[in-house]
Amino acid sequence: MNDKKNQTESDLYNRGAAYCATAEHCRSEVRTKLMRGTDDDAVCEKVLQRLIEEGFIDEERYARAFVNDKFRFAKWGRRKIQQALRLKGIAEANCQTALEGLEDEDCRETLRALLEAKRRTVKGKNDYDIKMKLARFAASRGFESSLIFDLLGDL
Repeated sequence: MNDKKNQTESDLYNRGAAYCATAEHCRSEVRTKLMRGTDDDAVCEKVLQRLIEEGFIDEERYARAFVNDKFRFAKWGRRKIQQALRLKGIAEANCQTALEGLEDEDCRETLRALLEAKRRTVKGKNDYDIKMKLARFAASRGFESSLIFDLLGDL
């Protein structure tokens, strides 16, 4: 293999294609990976454009997969997912489209399960103190305040 910072365009393309073939990645992740192999911005952009044209990188597809994974496995709420997508440089339209795939009832049931599990471990002086700790926990997971306080009223 060539020197780390002097890879050819072909080497960079192969590296990017292999990286994208293993899992969904967004443009910024692939760009970071490619920049480890070259100092030339123009070559990196050319390789990125080719990867996009050939379907290795699709930010809408990435956003849908990201939303699904973070909601199903990490139990994140809409706000936290949206913020993470913004930090990755995903277009707002792609974020909104992907987040629309989340059903309100699924969010409600996920948050209910999280709050019930957390309730068993939270200690507080009174019910108000416990509810505020649960509200902070749910907010840190990225759930909307209206949903949080609606469910806390039911607990």
